[in-house]
Amino acid sequence: MTVKVDGRGPGGGALGSLSRAGRAEVLRGRAVAAHSPAERFLEAYRAARTAASALLAPGPRRRGPSDVWHRLAAEVPEMGEWAAAFGGYSTLAAAVEDGLPRTVTARMADDFLWAVGRFLDLVDERLGVLGPAA
Repeated sequence: MTVKVDGRGPGGGALGSLSRAGRAEVLRGRAVAAHSPAERFLEAYRAARTAASALLAPGPRRRGPSDVWHRLAAEVPEMGEWAAAFGGYSTLAAAVEDGLPRTVTARMADDFLWAVGRFLDLVDERLGVLGPAA
């Protein structure tokens, strides 16, 4: 991953945001390498959540819901549809993480991973992260 020379994205994003975006890419890689659909789904969800946090304003949380998806919709309204879509998977992700019996099919995990990849690309664009071909 290559970043702009000054290390800041549009709107003055800090290096911490770029670090979280990089961590999201690592989690996406773990999702791709996962052995089970449930593991692939969970790692992809973690990647999306980490990428979303890279777009949030640093500092103390404001009033209202504090989960990353509600904050993303409030702080970055143009990402509201993504926040709603991924927020809808929060309960499933928590259940899978806790080891509760939930069915995650290979197709569902693959489709979710594809959507997370698109989301990470959009987050990278917002932060000014350039891909390897740039």
